[in-house]
Amino acid sequence: MRSLIFVILIISIVGCGEPLLIIPGGQLSGQVQAAPGAWTNVADTIQVEWRSSDPYSINIWGVGIERDLYIATAEEGTTWSEFIQTDPNARVRLGSSLYELKAIPVTDSDEKDKVEAAYLAKYDLDREENWVQTGLIFRLDRR
Repeated sequence: MRSLIFVILIISIVGCGEPLLIIPGGQLSGQVQAAPGAWTNVADTIQVEWRSSDPYSINIWGVGIERDLYIATAEEGTTWSEFIQTDPNARVRLGSSLYELKAIPVTDSDEKDKVEAAYLAKYDLDREENWVQTGLIFRLDRR
């Protein structure tokens, strides 16, 4: 009986549409806003939605550097990093605000170094062994 209640609870939570911890969700709710002039005080975890035709949202670490917002993942990529190849459009939720953005792969080494430094400082990652250094980095630009 306990197992059944647990399964029903999990299905109910996941069925809400919002990502929960590491469990992806669907369409994000909130008020669409213009992107801020600078991404200051970005929360430790942000929510990003991909694929407007079949929304897929995640919780992810993100860093703001002046007018740019960045996310990153390991070198081998993830489910969501594959979506960018067919549709780079994304929606980011911070608090109750939604921002319509576009994911651009970062390939410039100077820009990658700035993003890595921001991740190291914000999340207290080990300088010598951190996944951002070799990972995929995306700048979320205004559409």
